[in-house]
Amino acid sequence: MMYEVGYWQDQIVGNNRISRKDAAEIMQDLSFHDRLRLADSLASLQAGDTVGYAVSYNINYSNYCSASCPICAFYVPAKLKGRTNGGYELTEEDVRKEARKAREYHATEIHVVGGFNPYLPMEYYETIFKAIKEEIPEATLKALTIPEIDFIGRTTGNSLTEVVNRLMDAGVDAHTGGGAEIFDASVRAQITTKEKISGEKWLEDAKIIHKMGMRGNSTITYGHVENYDHIIDHFVRLRDNQLEQPGFISIIPLKFSLENTPLQRSGKVRNEASGRKDLDVISLARIIAGAAIKNVSVYWVALGKLTAQLGLRAGGNDLVGTAFSEKIFGATDRRDKTYTRELDQIILSAGKIPVQRDTFYNIIRYA
Repeated sequence: MMYEVGYWQDQIVGNNRISRKDAAEIMQDLSFHDRLRLADSLASLQAGDTVGYAVSYNINYSNYCSASCPICAFYVPAKLKGRTNGGYELTEEDVRKEARKAREYHATEIHVVGGFNPYLPMEYYETIFKAIKEEIPEATLKALTIPEIDFIGRTTGNSLTEVVNRLMDAGVDAHTGGGAEIFDASVRAQITTKEKISGEKWLEDAKIIHKMGMRGNSTITYGHVENYDHIIDHFVRLRDNQLEQPGFISIIPLKFSLENTPLQRSGKVRNEASGRKDLDVISLARIIAGAAIKNVSVYWVALGKLTAQLGLRAGGNDLVGTAFSEKIFGATDRRDKTYTRELDQIILSAGKIPVQRDTFYNIIRYA
């Protein structure tokens, strides 16, 4: 039996644990445009009609990485340290200079991630985070993916809880939520390496970190070798994790950027996801997980500004941030820039109300 938008909206509003089967039926029952209409309606109900963004500045402390994942164009293999000009590690003074630049941009959020660098001791991270907080104490420090935090524990001889406690003592306010990729093991084996934790471990670590009081985002990286069943499964697992142990602030679908990646060089992936799939993924995030994680972010850096604007009518209620000095997607030749006035206009043109927010979605100002 085919059901319409109103039926599915009632089902989702009345039950925050719709099943994988329900999500698959929605994909089958509703046209593409009706799915977007359903997701847009749910966004209004769950998150209101405002669309936010943070004034964010990115600091990537090192690109040496022992994981060397096929989906990444940013890394330099850690084993090449000292034998290549392409790798780097920021010093404390380098980090301070970046933090001072962030202050010039009036950043409210400092976003810090890097590679899996096995040469850095725990004290390195404590030093750079304390330095950032000294230079720009008014900003929220959102740092490290969950796999990075796990890796730091494994390589420095600290437990996960010890690492998190030391990071929070050094000034880290939130984790970034990255590294989730796709939870399905068969897909994950094709896009990551053994150095990166499993999907199950990512979710387990998230519960521990959240229980300790450090919140953060959640992500999915799509548009490579996965199918829609894998995407649905990923969002169901994120939602269930949130219901068991709250701590996710938002969901950020990250479109796989093909250029300069090992997956491109191998010929395994020849084209990036279509705009239609981009909107499908945003809408599925809202439909499946929006009742538990009400903020669904549309990352304009990966999508482009036009598709991002369409995503604000497909279940998205956030544009992530200004992403000043972003280097991860920049390594795939995505180097577009924006400023707050342009983000405001993108939101207004989508028929939504623009707001500048902090990391935890508290409104700082209306446009």
